[in-house]
Amino acid sequence: MSDLRDDWEDREDTVATPDALDALLQAADGLLMTSESDYPFTAFRWPEPDPLTPAALLAHLGLPPDTPVEERAFSTFFARLTTAQDWHSDDDRVNVARFTTLRDAFTKRLTDLVVYRVSLIKIDTFVVGTTPDGAVVGLRTVQIET
Repeated sequence: MSDLRDDWEDREDTVATPDALDALLQAADGLLMTSESDYPFTAFRWPEPDPLTPAALLAHLGLPPDTPVEERAFSTFFARLTTAQDWHSDDDRVNVARFTTLRDAFTKRLTDLVVYRVSLIKIDTFVVGTTPDGAVVGLRTVQIET
């Protein structure tokens, strides 16, 4: 991952929402976010009492307030990843199916789904949603775009 604040913890042991995080972790197990480099997904729970907003995310990460943050629609983020193409190899088709499973794990268990992309070139990507009990959880990864 990129250089995030030391107290940011990836959370696989969250008591409030184990079913949602377990489902996300299971769907993402071994799956890599393909960009100019491949990065794994890690689960997290938003630890702040305030809502997750671009400004709150930057503050939590210890980044300057002028750091670029792009908010993307959840469906837009997954559209390319879950669409099979004629030119895809067998491995590509397997990944499309796995990303479809991951997308479905989010949509079946979480609401208010959104994707935050923080910074440029080495982009910390947070796919987040809200559990029925109000916790904000999700997966984070890195995308490299030069």
